[in-house]
Amino acid sequence: MQSVLQIRPLAPNQRMQQDCVSKKGFNMIRQHYQALEHISASATDTITVSDPSRPLKLTADSPAFDAMTDLRRIHPVSISGSETLEQARTTMIVCGVKLLFVRNEQGHLQGLLTANDLAGERAIKEASSSNRNVPELTVNDVMVKLPDLEFLEFGAVSRAEVGHIIATLREHNRQHALVVDNRTGKMRVVGLFSSTQIARQMGIPVMDPVKASTFAEIEAAVAAA
Repeated sequence: MQSVLQIRPLAPNQRMQQDCVSKKGFNMIRQHYQALEHISASATDTITVSDPSRPLKLTADSPAFDAMTDLRRIHPVSISGSETLEQARTTMIVCGVKLLFVRNEQGHLQGLLTANDLAGERAIKEASSSNRNVPELTVNDVMVKLPDLEFLEFGAVSRAEVGHIIATLREHNRQHALVVDNRTGKMRVVGLFSSTQIARQMGIPVMDPVKASTFAEIEAAVAAA
């Protein structure tokens, strides 16, 4: 059920205004917004500033958002479904990515294309059945189409840790996971998890955390890095 925010003015003799958020069949009462508390820097001499060019070092217990590429701030690399796989390969190489968002003229998501799709089983079968070479196939021929995509919900990710994301990728044998925000009733892709990026931030130069059979292997690799 779509969340609905209702502002209900109270009687003059009541001290606070409240708003009522109707969500999934129950009402959640929220008091009038209060100012946040400040904290003092008097207890330390050194404060660092976040540097987006240097991703946070991760552990399995880190908040999942620390490993997510925030697509509300970083534009994903996109491609048209009519372009060839050779063009898609060039785009991946030039942009340094292994996943492309396939979008239509209106910018709506139509599917995903990964580096593995470029010469995967689907591409080989399609080339054989259509009497074409694999590089001549179009993105539409081999991409994972919208009805076959699975997403992680923004609210669930906000409560998750990196270990949950690794377990999810491993269980579904995926290298990537998309995060959607549907709090307004319309699904909007807002984030992306990449096993390669997670491995890099965990200090694992070679091993893909999705391939690890246990978290002990991941922790051992981090300790040795």
